[in-house]
Amino acid sequence: MINGKALEVLLTTRKGVVASNSGESLDVLLQLRAPMEEITATRTPLAVSLVIDRSGSMSGGKLEEAKNCALDLLSRLHDSDQVSVIVYDDEVDVVLETMSAQIAKTLLPIRLREIGTDGMTNLHGGWLEGAQSLAPLVNRPGQNVMCRVILLSDGMANRGLTSQSAICTQVRNLASAGVTTSTVGIGLGFNEELMTAIATAGQGNAWYGERAEDLAESFDAEMSFLASLVWQDVRVHLETPLMARMGQIKVRNDYLQNAGRQYCLPSIAQGSEVWMALSLSMSEVIHLQDNGSVLRCTILVKDKEGAQHEFMVSLPQLPVVSLEAYQLAPENELVARRFNEVEAADIQREARLHVQDRNWGAVENLIVRLEERARENPWLQETVAYLRKLLARRDHEAMEKELMYSSDKLKNRVAGLEESVLYCLSEEAIKPAFMRRKVNQGRNTESQNKE
Repeated sequence: MINGKALEVLLTTRKGVVASNSGESLDVLLQLRAPMEEITATRTPLAVSLVIDRSGSMSGGKLEEAKNCALDLLSRLHDSDQVSVIVYDDEVDVVLETMSAQIAKTLLPIRLREIGTDGMTNLHGGWLEGAQSLAPLVNRPGQNVMCRVILLSDGMANRGLTSQSAICTQVRNLASAGVTTSTVGIGLGFNEELMTAIATAGQGNAWYGERAEDLAESFDAEMSFLASLVWQDVRVHLETPLMARMGQIKVRNDYLQNAGRQYCLPSIAQGSEVWMALSLSMSEVIHLQDNGSVLRCTILVKDKEGAQHEFMVSLPQLPVVSLEAYQLAPENELVARRFNEVEAADIQREARLHVQDRNWGAVENLIVRLEERARENPWLQETVAYLRKLLARRDHEAMEKELMYSSDKLKNRVAGLEESVLYCLSEEAIKPAFMRRKVNQGRNTESQNKE
């Protein structure tokens, strides 16, 4: 409970009825909503490990941008927060042991001047050292600390552990234990699939930009998000007879499952929600719903003190109507919009593969499909318009990154409680930074209209 308010759990279908011959799936939206707190709570102290890539590919100014990013992040911490700083190439070195941010603000500018570029990229080794520096602070009796690794890199993991699935398994396990991870891609040469996957596994955020000034808003979002968190280690277990009959329900987000087959969702900040988009066989739902609950969702979360809470919601029985009545039934606007955005993300992922192959004709066809899907979604319209500019320039590097990060936000983002289909850049700018819907994921809000 938060100030007497429990986590709000909603399970809503696209339409309130089903029809056996519709030929469609049953689309279901699970929302986990944290209301604004009635009384401003004491801010939870932060412990952050800044993990910086210093490999040879960081030459040409990128290391300097990463250093500026680190100093920007450090400046946003309260003096009483704790911070460690790690650098890595082939080897991993500790620049600052875990200490108060107040002391680090004096030491780090001096220590960073001594760091240059060299070697290959042991990304996993650097991340692991950062996570281990924070692990002793987790669940310390009488101390409640929010622990976060922020990983900055411009390249590809090519030393140490390089398997994406193996890295993400470790990241996911540490997140469940209380050390979460966000990633920051510097420039355009990094592995965006790995960096976004690590952030998803780590219950964190994925950001990218070429310059520190592009990332300033992202860092504002990162720190305001951490300061506002009320629910962590969010896991969802789906129970249904459909599992036996169909093999699985289709989860449309990118959420990973842990060893207990629970889906791991992002942490939840006050005044926001996280969500899952689920698709079930409508004919199977109709067949099974007379025999009990077709779908039950058990949600396990931890509050800021580390205590675990459990919530449950079940899919209600839905009236079975004729195909004509089903086709005339109104759609829930939010459910339809979220599924439309998820499907747009899938098209973006497909387009990215063709960009990698320089198959510009296929990319053009997919952009047209995106434009059609975006007709009633102003945010998506602006996003697709920016992608078309990149397509016109045949800017494959920028387009690959933007398609990856844009699709990631469409599928896995934290949303405001009152988010509507309307989109206005000036109105987005006054929202908390972590709730803003950006058009250009690699730029700040002020500069994204200048493209």
